Parts: sequence; structure tokens; C-alpha cells
Amino acid sequence: MKNIAVNRLIALGTTLTILLCGCGGTEKPAVGSAPDRETQTAASQSAAAGENAATGETPVAGENANEDMITFTFSKSSYPSVTLPEGQTPDDNVVLDYIRDNYQVDMKLAWQAEGSEYNNKLSLNIASGNLPDIFYCNDYRTFLQLAQNGLLADLTDIYEENISDTIKGIDASYGGRNLEPVTIDGRLMAIPAGNLDGQQDVLWLRKDWLDNLGLEVPKTMEDLEKVLTAFVEEDPDGNGVDDTTGLTVDATKPVARYNHAFGLEPIFYAFGVYPNYWMEDENGEIYYGSTDERMKEVLTLLQDWYKKGLIDRQFATRIGSGETEAVFTSGQSGAYFGAVHANYTDAFTNNPDIELVAVAAPLDGSGKYNYVLPEPTSSMLCISSKCADPARAVKIIGIGNDLYRGFDEKANEIFNAAGIASSSNGRRAVFPQGSVTYDYFDIIEKLGKAVKENIETGSYTEYEGMTQYDKDQVVLATQYADGSDKTELSFKSYYYRYVGSNLLSGSEMNPHEAAYYYTTDSSASLQAELDTLEQEMYLSIIIGEKSVDYFDDFVTQWKNIGGDTLLEEVKQVLGR
Repeated sequence: MKNIAVNRLIALGTTLTILLCGCGGTEKPAVGSAPDRETQTAASQSAAAGENAATGETPVAGENANEDMITFTFSKSSYPSVTLPEGQTPDDNVVLDYIRDNYQVDMKLAWQAEGSEYNNKLSLNIASGNLPDIFYCNDYRTFLQLAQNGLLADLTDIYEENISDTIKGIDASYGGRNLEPVTIDGRLMAIPAGNLDGQQDVLWLRKDWLDNLGLEVPKTMEDLEKVLTAFVEEDPDGNGVDDTTGLTVDATKPVARYNHAFGLEPIFYAFGVYPNYWMEDENGEIYYGSTDERMKEVLTLLQDWYKKGLIDRQFATRIGSGETEAVFTSGQSGAYFGAVHANYTDAFTNNPDIELVAVAAPLDGSGKYNYVLPEPTSSMLCISSKCADPARAVKIIGIGNDLYRGFDEKANEIFNAAGIASSSNGRRAVFPQGSVTYDYFDIIEKLGKAVKENIETGSYTEYEGMTQYDKDQVVLATQYADGSDKTELSFKSYYYRYVGSNLLSGSEMNPHEAAYYYTTDSSASLQAELDTLEQEMYLSIIIGEKSVDYFDDFVTQWKNIGGDTLLEEVKQVLGR
């Protein structure tokens, strides 16, 4: 999204009063969403050292010892389910002590809150004029309103000089794509955590079922239909019982966006249709992908698949937590769409001999695997315009990230001795940046290549930004491949880092950029009803409750309820 687009969205004039009623929701992570790369394995706990891979240097403790002590307040998401070691709390722990003692910055937790409650509390802080010096923001409309009202520090002239080399390298990997949405009138107003590439949904199949039936991995839509038919009709598990199904689908949200496990998006994409996104056609016109007339062709196919039993016949009733996933992990289903990390250890536990394959299928008529790139950023760290020293705040954010990634050996020894690094959420609970972590746009693909090289040649080449965690993943995946470690942890690492991630370098991968990713002025009052209408349309047509022609009625309703209002606002944002 260009800066002019951001400026025009600000010009829509939403007031801060709206924040009190419009910032309560926060989107839940997609099922099977990418785990934090810094989740520590047992091996990385004990060896969590590592040089700063971006600079080749290890940060020197006490390098800021001559600076005056400064205090920064901060807010972050909380993790109430995490049990921290004795003596460690979110507002009093060895990480905050280390930052204070070595960098002369006393980080004081102003407040924290869980999930949607975080946005509610942030709204109250905004309304009362009581923002912390450094605070987490995961709602783009809120960020724009903060920028509009002069509540954020301008980082333009201080960012390059004060941010860490690690984050500079990360920003470079995005080619500026992550910085663009937080740049207003040419001024940088936040430090964004970009969304990683390589989490587009691919087709996961039971390879052991394919082998049992003598089937090749599918490429085209026709190939996929053939495979699903065989999975349903030809007893792929060989137990002599008619108890298998084809494609596992999420009933609560059959179609969504990037990184959505058990969705149907790749089927639509193969037809050149992009539901849930604001897209631009060949004539430069902006439209909502879910209202594309070509949707009817895809819906016709899906309705036919459901009638034939190629889609789980019971999927519409599986609305309880974990019920959809269980269709696959129990061994009943042989196919689902999900990101390269969306492989489930319960499948291995329940079926120890399971073999999986990830496939870029179905391809479109040109042999390409279409997908839409993620929004450039969905969360960020903001610095209040009242902060006494924004430059040092920027600096400490970069230092905190380097500490989180394990680039300071002395710090890691202290953190590990305190026992705080047992899980990613445990680390987030004590680090001041909380859930915001910064990583390279192409890190999933790069780590996949290192794993592949090691499995196939016995060694690998380190890359910029490689952490101890990455190295542990190489080891785990290799041990699963050679049979020396068949635990759930190595199972997941092997299928994520080797089987799945190595699809990402294929020439058939064909990413598309949406015209616009974010909400607009009227989204708070209109989006929920529009989304409900859309998901009900998918479900009712696929299961045959309504004919495909109902799609035309849906489009009319969508426009009348408020879709046309949102479309006009998106056009204004984009200057159309």
C-alpha cells in the first residue's frame, strides 16, 4: 500500500471516540499458524549461544554503561497460561534486570492484557492520554488514528542510526514492504513486525495412502479429484472397512485468507478467483474477490465434490474445538490444505507409520500455483510522542530483539540458568516486546534449504540471521530422516522444514499482491455482518442447501448491507 493510500485513509477522519467501541476485536491466529521461530528445543536451551548472525559480532554487555539511566514504560500482550520459574514475573525478571544493568534502561511494565482485552485497554489508554512510552499495537486502524492525532513519535530521522543491524537486515529482506504501511506522509511512525512469506496453504496428502493405491501426487484439478475419489472409494488404509474420507474442511470458515488450515482457498485460486481480498482487475478496477462472477464455477465444482463425498460429508457439523483437525489426525481423512508448518503431531501419535507429502496443487491452466501474499504487517511496536528519548527507545527495541534471538552469549547463560526459555510463550512473557518478534521475510524458505542440504549431503551452509534454534531444526529434521529420532518433535520438524518448506522454491509458485489488505472507516460497523453473510453463503452452497444461483443473491445482499460502502472507501484509499 502506497503512502498516498495511507494518507487518504487517515483523511477519512475517524475520531478517537471510535476507538472506545471499535478496537475490541483482535483476529485469532489461523489454525496451524506458524509457530514462533524462536521456540526453544531442549538442545537450544543448553546451547542457546550464537553470534549475531547479521553483524558477525556478539553484543558487548555494558556497552552503554556510561549513559545516564533512563526509564521507559511499556505494555504488551499477556500469557496467563504460562507458568514462569520461581522468582520470575512479567514485570520483574532476569531479562529486565539484564537490560537495566547493561544498557542503562529501566523497563517498567505499565500494563498487560490478554487477547481482545489488550485492544480494549489500549483504547482506554488512548482516550485518557496515558499511553506507555513503548507499546504493542496489532490493529492497523488504531495505528492510523494514533498517527493522525499526533500521538506517535516520528522515527524517521532516528531509526537508521539507532535500530539494530539485525532489524535493518530484516527490513531489507522485505524490500521496504513492511515499512510502507507505517510510513505516513513520508514519515516513519512505528517499527513493524512484517508477515513472513512461505506460509501460503499447500495440499497435504497421506503419501502412504497414495502408495497403497498406486497413485501419483496430483497436479491438476482433475488429478486431485481422482485422488480424492480413490481415498473415498478404494480403502486406502487397507482395513477392509468403508471408513475413509477425502478432503478435510473447516466448517466455521471454509474460505479465509493466507495461512488458513483446512480451508478451500487453493481451489479458488486455481480458477484465478481470490475471495476475501480486495483485488485489482486487468483494467485497473478495484473489486472484492468474493463477488467475482467466476466464483460460481468454483462453487459448482465444490458442491459436486460434496455430493460425491470427496469433501468430508460431516464437515458442516464439526464446529467444536479440534473436531476438524481430528478428522485428519485420527486417520479418517487423507487430504487437507494448510501452510507448510500445518502438520499435526497427533497424526503421528495416532498413526506411527504415517507418511505425508506436501504438493503445490491444484495448478491453474498455465501450470502455476497461485496464492496471495500476506498483508505487509499486522503488528508493530509504537513509541509515544510523549516519550522522553525516542532514539534510545528505538535502540532498546533492537537490543531486546537481539537478546530474544540469542545473540548475546552472556545474556543467554543468565536467562537459561533462570529457566525462562522453556517455550516461546515463556520467553514472550518476560521479554519487553512480548509477542512482537522480527524475522526475515524469506526465513522459512532459507531454513528449508539448509535442512534439505544437510539431509541430502550431510552438511549445510549457514545464512544471514541463522539462530541456534534454526540449527537445532536442521539436526531434528535430519535425525527423523535417518531414523535416529522418531519423536513427535522431530516428526514435525522434518515435515515442516524438509517436506513442506522445499515446495517454496518451486518455479510453479505464483504470488499475487492484493490491491488493499486493511480495514477502512466503516469496517467496524459493517465487517462482522458481511463476513457472516459470506461464510454462510459458502457453507449453504457447498452442502447443497442452496443452489449455486444463490451466489447472485449473496452479491446483491453484500452490496446492500454495506459492501458497496467499503468498496468506495477502499477506492478512496487507493485514489481511484
